[in-house]
Amino acid sequence: MAHKLSDGLQKQISKATLFKNKPLLITDADEVLLNFVKCFEIYLEKKGFWYDLTSYALFGNIKQKGTNEVLSNKVILEYLDDFFRTESKDITFVEGSIHFINKLLDSNFQILVLTNIPFKYLDDRKYCFQKNGLDLQIIAGNGPKGLVIKELIRDFNEKVFFIDDLAPHISSVKEEVSRSKTIHYISDERLSKLAVSPKEADFRAYSWKDIYNFLINEVSGQNTRSRKRL
Repeated sequence: MAHKLSDGLQKQISKATLFKNKPLLITDADEVLLNFVKCFEIYLEKKGFWYDLTSYALFGNIKQKGTNEVLSNKVILEYLDDFFRTESKDITFVEGSIHFINKLLDSNFQILVLTNIPFKYLDDRKYCFQKNGLDLQIIAGNGPKGLVIKELIRDFNEKVFFIDDLAPHISSVKEEVSRSKTIHYISDERLSKLAVSPKEADFRAYSWKDIYNFLINEVSGQNTRSRKRL
């Protein structure tokens, strides 16, 4: 199904600055750089709910403490929006992420964050990054990420890498930008054990050290082994 980019998203893309002589890493935020699930669990606990992580899903897995009554999708979306509204400035970073992002920046990478957070909370997300010492370009998307990246790199010929925790985004990016190298990474170990990487993933990472080593080896031409898979 075709997905047309919104005018607001097109505007964000037009404002992005890419250096043509540096490899580009485009990374998701939640569950890649940020501890979304762990922080959302803390939020839900305060509201009297818990997150059942026996399957890799949000809908159907948020339950009332005590009764285990499943919240409707509509109610989950309301709480998710409230979570972003109240917690986006303070969500914590994944272990090693800040360290290795800075090492990549020191290694001539340019890094752009493509996150499907509601646009109205984008400034809060930027604040969160900045207060943790990361001054990165951040774009708020709202659907499959392949077309966004295709538009972003229309006139960009250097190497392109993409990281996400969700398989559909990995597949979308590879479909639209076949030359990209895609990395599947889920920071929460409980969820990571439940997920199988899509065939479109070039590499399965289990830590930011894995990601860093893969990227450095790719730009130096040293990666010869097959990709990691579950």
